[in-house]
Amino acid sequence: MKEKLVSVCITTYNKEKYVKRTLLSALNQTTDFDYEIIISDDNSKDATVSVIRNIINTHPKGHIIKLYQQPKNLTVNPNMLFVFSKCNGKYIAMLDGDDQWTDEKKLQKQFDFLEENHDFSAVGTDSHIVYLDSGKTENFSKFSGKELSINDLLEIRYFQTSTFFFKKNILQEDFPVDINANDRCLFLLAGCFGKVKVLEDITCNHFKYNDSLSVNLKYEDVKSDFNMYPFITKLSNKINKLEFKRYLYYTLMAYPSMVSKTDFRKACLGYFLYNMLSKFSFHPLKLYHVAKWSRHTINQKYQINVKNKSFI
Repeated sequence: MKEKLVSVCITTYNKEKYVKRTLLSALNQTTDFDYEIIISDDNSKDATVSVIRNIINTHPKGHIIKLYQQPKNLTVNPNMLFVFSKCNGKYIAMLDGDDQWTDEKKLQKQFDFLEENHDFSAVGTDSHIVYLDSGKTENFSKFSGKELSINDLLEIRYFQTSTFFFKKNILQEDFPVDINANDRCLFLLAGCFGKVKVLEDITCNHFKYNDSLSVNLKYEDVKSDFNMYPFITKLSNKINKLEFKRYLYYTLMAYPSMVSKTDFRKACLGYFLYNMLSKFSFHPLKLYHVAKWSRHTINQKYQINVKNKSFI
């Protein structure tokens, strides 16, 4: 057995209802190397820590779990960076505190891929999305098997965070704390140091429910993601800066669950401008199609906000 080549990182905050399922799925992995599970609980107010401690004390593999309890709430990003700082592995595997790995060979498959493909810095997989409030289930990715460059990562999300497996040595001391989408920043960071692979395997259940953070985003939360721009562009001269700005304005237009019409218009204007600049052509017909598609996208997001009663 090789010594702790993979660190599984889990952050928790009030995950009492889900964390046992999450942790058992990590303990159920079958590998030909040793791995560790690092958990940082962000001062939960429920019984999350008690559930974790019970598993540590009773599970045959409980000894591989290292639990850290924060004496006060750090918030999401600082807690993620804290758990990274405690990792001993060559590779890091992300696992959200309410998700579940469903393939006992997940870690082995991703480890083998990066060991055999040195021009890649990270690897994700396909997953199932499970809507707990409705019971609906669907496959997440339509891009299984794809190899991604850093500019590919400026498009839609190709995989869920809980399937992400990456080289620890890509981490930077100045990783931005004041952002909302730490996972998207982490994906782009990996793209600065190599290609990213999406395996075809479905290895994870990602659970969505109405009170989760990802479905209750404020405009200012999403706007904070502009702070990742100087961090990423400093590390990569391959990234298309105009596309990066377009991407950030798109998220600002699409992701807030509540937004004023004034702020929505500002986001739409930024998206339209940078989409036009990033795809600029002296060919009038091509430019017309870019403008037409931009307006279509903006109208689509407007109608979604109207339907969801998101305007305040």
